[in-house]
Amino acid sequence: MKLIQLLGSRSKSDFAIYLGHTIAAMEKRVLIIDSTNNNEYLHSYIQLEEKESLYEFQDVEILINTKSMKELVEKLANSNEELENFDCVIVDSNDSKTIFNDWPKFHHVLYISDNTRFTITQDVEILNDYADTTGNTILQRIHFESAYKIPNDYLDLLINNRIEFKSVCEPLEYDDQEHKLRNYMQHEAVIPYNKLPKDYKKLLKSVVIEMYDIGNKDFEASTKRGPLGMLFGRFKTKAQSEQKQNSKLDIEQEVLEVQNQPRLVLNNVSHNHKSESSEFDKSSDKTTNSKKSKEVVGG
Repeated sequence: MKLIQLLGSRSKSDFAIYLGHTIAAMEKRVLIIDSTNNNEYLHSYIQLEEKESLYEFQDVEILINTKSMKELVEKLANSNEELENFDCVIVDSNDSKTIFNDWPKFHHVLYISDNTRFTITQDVEILNDYADTTGNTILQRIHFESAYKIPNDYLDLLINNRIEFKSVCEPLEYDDQEHKLRNYMQHEAVIPYNKLPKDYKKLLKSVVIEMYDIGNKDFEASTKRGPLGMLFGRFKTKAQSEQKQNSKLDIEQEVLEVQNQPRLVLNNVSHNHKSESSEFDKSSDKTTNSKKSKEVVGG
C-alpha cells in the first residue's frame, strides 16, 4: 500500500482527486483522507448521511475529518472497511497540527504551492515545522503559477534555504480553466479528467510513474488507455466490485442452464429447421427456373 502526503496550505482537493483518479486507472483502489483543518472535502464534494464518514466519489473514496492514523482505522471499521483493502492512501493536510499528528512515515511527500500571499505566509510555518520534525531537507514540489508571478527564490529566502525543492515537472502556467473544472466537479460529482490541459495530464502521469517506479509503456499498458481510456475512469469501489462479481455469477449460471438442456430437443429443432430450409430452397429454385424459362420464351 502506498501512503502519500500532500503538504501545504493551498487548496489541494481537486489535485488530490485527479491524482487518485490517475492511480485508480491502474486498477488500484484509492482512498483520499481529508485531514484539512477546514473540512474542505465535506463542504465541497461530499453528500453523506448522518454519522457516515466514507464517501464514494466516482472511482476514488474519500474519508472526511480524519487527523491521525488511529482515527483512520476507527472510521474505516465503522464503515465496515479495513485499511488493507486499499492500494493507495492520499492524506491531504494544510496545517502543522494535523500534518505530523500520529501518522507513520509516508512513502511520498508532495509540497503543493502557488504564488498567492495567503498560501506563502502559511507555508513558511508548515515548511519550517516539517524540517524540524522530520529532519528532511529535500522535498518534491508541484507549483501552480498564479496570475501574478514572483521571483523563484522568494520562498527559499523566507525559510532561509532550509529545504531544497525538487520539481516533479515544470510549474503549471496560470489557467482560469482550473477553477471552472473544480466548480464543475463539485456540482456534477464527475471527475473531468478529459477536460484537463495537456500539461496537467502530463504532470499527473509523471508523478504516478515516479511513485510506482514504472516506465511510460508500463503505465500506458496498466491503464489500458485507448481513445476513451481515461474519459470516465475505472470504477473500483467496493459496491461496483460486488456488482461485477454478481454479474459474472449470473452469466455462469445462464451458461450452465443452456448446457444442461436436452440435446435431443436441440437436434430435432436443428433437423426440422434444416428440412424446412431445404424445402424452401427447392421451392425457390423451381420459382427461379420457371422465371428464367418465361424470360427465355418471352425473348
